[in-house]
Amino acid sequence: MRIKITVAVLPLLVVAVMSGCTGNPDDGKTNKTEPASTAVDSGKSGSDNTAAQPAATSSGIPELLQGKWQHIDDKSNYLVFEGNHRKETAADSGKWDDETFVLSDKCSNASDKDNGAAPEKDRYISCEKSDLCWYIIEVDKSILSLSYMGRGNTLTYKRVN
Repeated sequence: MRIKITVAVLPLLVVAVMSGCTGNPDDGKTNKTEPASTAVDSGKSGSDNTAAQPAATSSGIPELLQGKWQHIDDKSNYLVFEGNHRKETAADSGKWDDETFVLSDKCSNASDKDNGAAPEKDRYISCEKSDLCWYIIEVDKSILSLSYMGRGNTLTYKRVN
């Protein structure tokens, strides 16, 4: 009798378990957005990135970088890229740090040039005078995400006029 009950219940149990498994972790309830066609993303996720967008060519990075950017958390922090100058101001100081930068395949400043990071075309912003380097995680017409190589934290900015 016990074998008959087990044989009868086992198929029902298998069907119940299988019907709960769709095999698709995305059940269609999430809202997916397509990346901007001009987006340039490394595919690497920083600690603050929740999802990496598909990688694009790096040929547009120098052009996309140009302009004024405001930090998304610290609204008093601005970055401006004009040609090969990087300017930064914070806390309404009225004073801008102005330094030339190099956009290259790896860090070129003294502290970070031998850090062992894999070279990637136009992905590193180096300022030799201040001895700083940032990795460009993502840049498009509205968002700039940088990873500060000294600490590894992610800094995200939005484009402003």
